[in-house]
Amino acid sequence: MRFYSLAVLLLANLFTVSAQADQTCRSNLEESTPTSRFIVNDNGTVTDKETKITWMRCALGQKWDGKTCTGNAQTYSWQEARDAVAELNSDTFGEPTKWRLPYVPELASITERKCFEPRVNLTVFPATPSKAFWTGMERKGDTEKAYAIDFGGGSVMPSKKSNAAYIRLMLDGPDGKWWQMKDMSNKKH
Repeated sequence: MRFYSLAVLLLANLFTVSAQADQTCRSNLEESTPTSRFIVNDNGTVTDKETKITWMRCALGQKWDGKTCTGNAQTYSWQEARDAVAELNSDTFGEPTKWRLPYVPELASITERKCFEPRVNLTVFPATPSKAFWTGMERKGDTEKAYAIDFGGGSVMPSKKSNAAYIRLMLDGPDGKWWQMKDMSNKKH
């Protein structure tokens, strides 16, 4: 009986979850995006030491106040998201910027596998909605859909481009794109 009680206690501790705001994190898993992996910049961005990608800490529509993201993140159709990126890049007072929608692997690189609702490190990316975020990848063979990542549970899904989703923008690192989209077809040349 004593062994059984000890085993139950150990299993309970192994699968204990902790909550931060509405977020739930499993204590039995290692962090996939520890805060130490990111360089916090003074301008509301962070740079990922592994991928060299610079990310906006806030979803578009929110503002960085020096401590957290404030205001409400906005949702966009996929085309509206692309238009918002183009507008942001043109509104730079003479300094060119190259913000863009991330590809699926890039956006997935900041999902926190240990946590859900939202599936992100809230210290690095505070006030992230637990909803879908657009990527810059269209679904091959279906011009009506593009990929989004659900920051509630972490799934990747093709979504109708007319649907509404949030956006988090990125800048490529100094060596260019961390991940290159290749033609996956079996075309013979």
